[in-house]
Amino acid sequence: MTLLLERPATGTRPLPVAPPALLGMPGIPDLSLIAASPDLRGLRRRGLLTGGLGVAGALLLGACGDGETTPDAAAQEPGERTVQTDKGEVTVPAEPSRVVCADYFGAFAVVDLGLVPVGVSGGGYDTTGQTYAPKLADVPIVGDWTEPDVEKISGAEPDLILRTIDTPDELYEQLSRIAPTVVISFQQLSLLEVTSRIGDVLGRVPQADELLTRYRDRTAEIQQTHQAVLDEYTFTFVQVASDTTFWTLGPKWTDTTVLVDSGLRLAEPAASQPEPTQEYSFEQIGVLESTGVLLVPSGPDGVTPAPDNVALTDTALWQQLPAVQAGQVYPILSGAASLGTGLELVERIDVVLTELATAS
Repeated sequence: MTLLLERPATGTRPLPVAPPALLGMPGIPDLSLIAASPDLRGLRRRGLLTGGLGVAGALLLGACGDGETTPDAAAQEPGERTVQTDKGEVTVPAEPSRVVCADYFGAFAVVDLGLVPVGVSGGGYDTTGQTYAPKLADVPIVGDWTEPDVEKISGAEPDLILRTIDTPDELYEQLSRIAPTVVISFQQLSLLEVTSRIGDVLGRVPQADELLTRYRDRTAEIQQTHQAVLDEYTFTFVQVASDTTFWTLGPKWTDTTVLVDSGLRLAEPAASQPEPTQEYSFEQIGVLESTGVLLVPSGPDGVTPAPDNVALTDTALWQQLPAVQAGQVYPILSGAASLGTGLELVERIDVVLTELATAS
C-alpha cells in the first residue's frame, strides 16, 4: 500500500492531504484534503499541486529518478555512506546531524527516528500534537509546503537535505550545491517503507527497526484485544470534500491503511473503491447506510470533531443515517504522514474500539 499525503484541514493535525492529480499515482499522505487551513483557502478543492504552486507541474514529472549516480557518490570519504535515492546513488554523512526537510512531510519521519531537523517547510507545526509540536514548532521555516527557499536552506547550514516528494532536476541541482540532497518520494511508499528508507538515509536503522516492530506489535495487539468488536462492525472514514460533497476514504488512503492494519473492516462502497477517495454529493449520503461506525476527522486533540465536519454532519440527511442515530460516530486523527503519526492514530483506534465494546 502506498502513502497518500494529506494536507492539514482546519482543526486536524497539520499533516499532509493529496490533490486529485496525485491521487491516481502510487501513494502520497493525501494532499487532497487541503481543506480549510486559512492560508490554503485559495488552494481549496484539492488544487495544491495541480495549479497552486510553481513547482507543481514539475513534481508530477519527476516520479522516478534517472538512476544515474551523482558526481558526489564517486567521491566517498571516511565518515560517509552511499545511499540509494530516487535520483540515483548519493553520498551522505554517515550520521547526519543537521537535516533540512525541504518539503512538509519529511519532518515527521525524521523526528520519529530521534532527530530534530534544523529547517522545515510549510507551517502549523505548533499544533501537531504532543509528540511533534515541542520539537518542530520553533524550527526555522525554509519554504512552503512543497517549494523550498534555496537561500534559507543554505543559511541553515545543513549537512543533508531531504525531499520527500517528486523533485524536478533543476531544483535538485540547486539543492545539491548546498549539501548532499536525498530525494525519496513518499508518493511511492507505504508508511513502513518510509521508516525503513529514512532510517537508512539518516544512519538510524536500529531506531527504524524499533519503530517498525512497535507498530506491528501494537496493531496486532489491537486486533487480538478487540476481535469481538472488529467482527461485529464495519467502518467508513468520511471527510468533507466541499460545501456540497463528501469523500469516502478507501483502502489506498494512508489513514485507512492504518485502520486496516489495526483490523478494521471497511464497509461498502469504500472497501471496494479503486481510488484513495471517492466523492459523493450530500444527496448521495445513502451510500453510508450500511456502515456500522462512521469515522470523521478530529481536531489536534484526536477527540474533538474538526470544524470542517459540520458542513456534512449538520445536515438532516446525515442525522438520518443508522450509525448516527445509534451514536456510533467517532472523530479520529487524520493525516498520517509517517509511522509515528500512524501510531498516534492506532492509539485513538484503541479508544474507539474500547468505547464500542462498552456500548455493546
